[in-house]
Amino acid sequence: MEVFRITNKTTPIKWPRVIAYSRVGHGKHSYQMVEVFGGFDIETTNTYQIEKEFPGWHAYAYHMQISLYTQRDQFVYLFRTWDLVTWFFDQIAEHFALEEKRHLLLWVANFSFEFQFLRKRLQWDSGEWDFFAKEAREPLKATYRGIEFRECLSITRGNLAQLAKDYCKTQKLVGDLDYTIPRNYTTPLTTQEEQYCINDVAILAEFSQYMFDHYIREEHLIPMTATSIIMHEFKEEYKNMCKLRDKKLHLYPGMSDLEYSDYIRRLFPTQDEYSLYMAYLFRGGYVHANAVFAGADPVLVNMRDITSHYPARMNLSYCPRSPFVREPWDPKKINTHCCIIHAIFHNIQATTSHTIESKNKLISFFGARFDNGRIYSCTRMEVILTELDYKIYQLFYKWSDMEVLDFQTALRGKFPPFVLKVLNRKYKEKNRLKRAGLGKTQKYNITKAGVNTCYGALVKRIRLIRHIYDTTINDWKESPVSVDFEEEKNKQLLCPYHGIWVTAAARYELLTMLYKLTKAGVTVYYMDTDSDKYEPSHKAEKIFEHYNNTIKRHRLKRGLRDPEFDDLGEFDIEVKDKAGKPRPVLFKSLGAKRYIYMIDDEVIATVAGMPKMSIKALGATTEEIFDSFSICGFSLTPEESNKLTTRYCDDYSNALIEGVLMEEQSSVALYQIPFKITVKDEYKAFIYERSNSQCCL
Repeated sequence: MEVFRITNKTTPIKWPRVIAYSRVGHGKHSYQMVEVFGGFDIETTNTYQIEKEFPGWHAYAYHMQISLYTQRDQFVYLFRTWDLVTWFFDQIAEHFALEEKRHLLLWVANFSFEFQFLRKRLQWDSGEWDFFAKEAREPLKATYRGIEFRECLSITRGNLAQLAKDYCKTQKLVGDLDYTIPRNYTTPLTTQEEQYCINDVAILAEFSQYMFDHYIREEHLIPMTATSIIMHEFKEEYKNMCKLRDKKLHLYPGMSDLEYSDYIRRLFPTQDEYSLYMAYLFRGGYVHANAVFAGADPVLVNMRDITSHYPARMNLSYCPRSPFVREPWDPKKINTHCCIIHAIFHNIQATTSHTIESKNKLISFFGARFDNGRIYSCTRMEVILTELDYKIYQLFYKWSDMEVLDFQTALRGKFPPFVLKVLNRKYKEKNRLKRAGLGKTQKYNITKAGVNTCYGALVKRIRLIRHIYDTTINDWKESPVSVDFEEEKNKQLLCPYHGIWVTAAARYELLTMLYKLTKAGVTVYYMDTDSDKYEPSHKAEKIFEHYNNTIKRHRLKRGLRDPEFDDLGEFDIEVKDKAGKPRPVLFKSLGAKRYIYMIDDEVIATVAGMPKMSIKALGATTEEIFDSFSICGFSLTPEESNKLTTRYCDDYSNALIEGVLMEEQSSVALYQIPFKITVKDEYKAFIYERSNSQCCL
């Protein structure tokens, strides 16, 4: 690797030698991509400004770096001012003869951050395909003079360190360039600090090479997100299956004259139904704490989670295979059909210490009592349920009357075969690598991420608004552009019902297990999507053993006989003793997504919004931490919490930092903030009532 410090516009520039070009896209939208593997990154310093028109935290860039690699050359260019960086972008465009149909790719780890500094410094290309954002302030792609900036982390998830671990030989160096230290563009960097800058863009260049090797050269595409990669694989598998089956993919009996694409369009809900169902019929994973024990003294629990819960449900459960038909309410159909039940429940009441339905999924309600956001009792409430959700209601609620406003049924069937083919191919490869002792390799990490993303593809929503960055004024448009629903529907390979029913099946499995444990007298303290924290007991282990044996039979019935599927969908032990049996751990919760437990004298925290390591600030000993983790709440200073937030400045700002004037046209500051846990009085009162009533039983 050669490093060049660009100190002025007369600095001689050595360029990597280009030996190839790749085609991106198809048809009239295709263009050439120069096979140069590039990355861009900046370093910033924070300063708090009181006297400015926009008081608060501001950030200023004092160091920028660009990597340009080829198969022959590895060059990194270092800069200290924006003037030199923007000049160098122009040099790149001219040297590589970039234009509308010839681009060069520069990857950015978190493009939302860098774009905020760049957006008013560059006059962005304004073609239809030159810009894409998933939300306002969250661009994934922007083009300047043929230089195509793309975000990495929307594809790899996590942070740059995780990206390096999964995709690169070069690994992220330990530590960070502390943004709280005042620096300007003349502040000298130590050799170690400069190497840190170089290392980051080297990682981005290696990631770029990976994308060329796996997607750009052969597939002629540049993915925007992890989900888009899986959707591409689904499409390719679908095409392969169509070729093998006389150009038609026949999923179910009676489809001999029906193309799959026509089938999906027929299955799709209307736009009004889509909006309603995604708001009220689709439910995510079940996450809740048993209020009887919330905030109470720590208890010993066993911990189990379901191995690959969503992949298991995609393989072993069902989804709608025919368009929904309206008909009179028939309770018998819930055992034979997929059902959509729009109903009003009167005088509904929880029958156990566990509450199920979320306040967010109530279309309307009157006279409700809530258990930390879930219905404990209600005089009248309106909901939309699948038949699986209705069965869950039958286990955990009782009611005086149910008024069915609308009832629809559809035939049941398996999930699309091309989805299962891709999912199971990745799942087998993941487990094969793990069994071969390769569980820490790049290939394993990427394959595991692919398995998880298969579920993400099923729950992907149609984006009915498109956020636009107006290149004529270099600013975000206030009104997002609407998307034609029918046009978008015709592009879909999957139906929203696939995601709705796989999550419903996952909840059903988790909550029927909760019901069995509760009825057997086993206390369950906490549940989270695919996991149970429960009272150690022989009865509980027998129930889990019986469940796992049932799942094994179900797997065999579905033809999943390869050894890589041996534990798919089974409840596995999270913490084991030397004999492989459950090992109890000390556990305490304050509600959903607020719990801690101890393994080998180390306290591990899952607290929404709080960095995991911050829990250590609650005390010097584990006893102090458990005591401080209280229903009374707690507060952490910015230094203790390590929690970051962003502050955007969309206007010009300047600051005198260490005697040098620093300027930004627009910027964003990352800075530490305090973290505070509070428990609402309403929930405290509910906990007190439920814990006392439990004691009186």
